[in-house]
Amino acid sequence: MSNAISFARGAPAPEALSADLIATCTADALRADGTRVLSYGTGNGYPPLREVLAAEHGVGADQVFVTNGSLQGFVFMLETLLTPGDLVAVEAPTYDRALLQLRLHGMEVLPIPVQADGMDVDALAAHCAAGRVPKLLYTITNFQNPSGATLSAGKRAALLALVERYGFGVLEDDPYGKLRFEGDALPGVFAQDQSGKVMFTSSFSKTVAPGLRVGYIVAPKDAAAKLTAAASRTYISPSLLAEGAIHQLIIGGHLPGNIAKVTALMKERCDAMTAGLVHMPQGTSCTPPLGGFFMWMELPEGMSADALFQPAVDAGITYVKGSDCFLEGGERTLRLAYSGVSPAEIAEGMERLGAVFAAAKR
Repeated sequence: MSNAISFARGAPAPEALSADLIATCTADALRADGTRVLSYGTGNGYPPLREVLAAEHGVGADQVFVTNGSLQGFVFMLETLLTPGDLVAVEAPTYDRALLQLRLHGMEVLPIPVQADGMDVDALAAHCAAGRVPKLLYTITNFQNPSGATLSAGKRAALLALVERYGFGVLEDDPYGKLRFEGDALPGVFAQDQSGKVMFTSSFSKTVAPGLRVGYIVAPKDAAAKLTAAASRTYISPSLLAEGAIHQLIIGGHLPGNIAKVTALMKERCDAMTAGLVHMPQGTSCTPPLGGFFMWMELPEGMSADALFQPAVDAGITYVKGSDCFLEGGERTLRLAYSGVSPAEIAEGMERLGAVFAAAKR
């Protein structure tokens, strides 16, 4: 259809992309450090950006590895810090690209259910007590992709207690945490860790612009060195100009204002999608998130988001099938991204989607 509406892509709305600001910051990077940002660099990224990020997280710059988007860092981690056959725990549902990479790299996946207040830490504890201790837990703690859930303060403390007891590693992925619509931010798992077993990854794709391809990992020094070596084997140099622009954006004091702008745009869209829930079938389950990019729905018994995907496409609506975010199951669930479409498109799209579901229920 010519007026197709996509709820599938977790991309920022065009209005969230501050081209003039990025142009200014890029020019500032060229003026301040032109020779270096136009030259080859080391695999771990632009040193001034690493220093700024290290200061934010209270670590040394040798613990910060800047990546071409956060997924690339995750792939390097699988290739250098884990071995095929290792047990990796993930939330169920989880980020579909991370799940795909775990499968491609031959990892054994241990799914842990997600509840309204985040991952079921008691279920993870039961697996550990039964001898199924993962080598790594991959968790998206704030406004999780795809569920929108946030790990509660109590569960964060319980998770850290499990890490202390069993010694498994954790990768805390937090690209959405600064895009909070209401309430106070919770201290991160990495920020509270005393064991040295928790690593942190994030990205500027959601808060600034995905086209810059700047993400990062904070890890122990030896792990960061292995990730850097993997990067150096993969490409000659990272994109220092983009990393330099992000550095200038941060040191120029522009990031908080840009985050506030993006957050307001996302809240407007989330509110529009929440209003559109009136079109969903009776018995649909959905808890609107308190931040981030995504809304998660579970259809009533007897309905399948997988089976209704093509009818929705025929009606000009696309979404992510929830089953793509599970190791198995999830056919009644779907992820709707409100981030990249206008409130008017969301209103129309939810009405169309509701009509598709209503027709199937008759």
